[in-house]
Amino acid sequence: MQNQANSLKKSQVIAVVSGKGGVGKTLLATNMAAVFAEIGKRTLLLDTDVGFTNSDIILGVYPKYSIKDFVNRKCAIEDLITKTEHGLDLISLGGDVSDLLMANDFIIKDFTTHFLKILENYDIVVMDMPPGFNESYMPFLALVDDFLVITTTEPTAVVNTYTMIKLLSLKGISGENIHLVANMVQDVKEATNLLERFAEVSERFLNTKVSSMTLIKEHPGVERSVRERVLFVKHYKSIQPSFSIRRIVSILVKEPVVAKDRKGLIERFVKLFRGDRL
Repeated sequence: MQNQANSLKKSQVIAVVSGKGGVGKTLLATNMAAVFAEIGKRTLLLDTDVGFTNSDIILGVYPKYSIKDFVNRKCAIEDLITKTEHGLDLISLGGDVSDLLMANDFIIKDFTTHFLKILENYDIVVMDMPPGFNESYMPFLALVDDFLVITTTEPTAVVNTYTMIKLLSLKGISGENIHLVANMVQDVKEATNLLERFAEVSERFLNTKVSSMTLIKEHPGVERSVRERVLFVKHYKSIQPSFSIRRIVSILVKEPVVAKDRKGLIERFVKLFRGDRL
């Protein structure tokens, strides 16, 4: 599914998916996109979760156009791009277009064709996908290099996550392109055991060995960041969820990623150890 579409682009496309809603998918996608931008990657966040597009609220921006305007030829695809203060760009398909998209598969195919033209302007594209699996979104998924599958330890979420990975496997997605994330974890030991068992079952019955597994603990700083309309990776850099997001980014770009202020602290410590003047 991926090879033909990927040959037409140079950017790395990451899809953030989940088996069900309410697992924190959009919050993780926006914070992760901000970290990509922070490390110097030209980053675009594409919010495709029509009807529930919340990334604009989290990022504190107000997109002028939606895909409805593009379909009606009231704007070019470039006009859908909204700049943010976090160094990343946003395209939000809009909150009132679900009926439009579901009624006509051609709309997504046409949008994806035009979307390919702007991918060359970005190093990283993060796609915040709707929960579950919908064949209508296959043109988007055909562009994806890595899938970040978000779940919680809640039983129904785990079952739906297994179904999601099974569907990705049936579509020809290799396990090396699938990364599992357990969000809002309360008991680390329990969640670790759950993920390990989940990985074993996936490998045994789906012949799919996921590439990585990451735990993100429940933390009041995350909820606080939503109320304050800020990104927790920037305003609460020392909490476990922020470290986990940076770990995920490190895995995806295959290089170490640390917060800017932490890097500066390490450099100052090294200078002090050497006797350099600060």
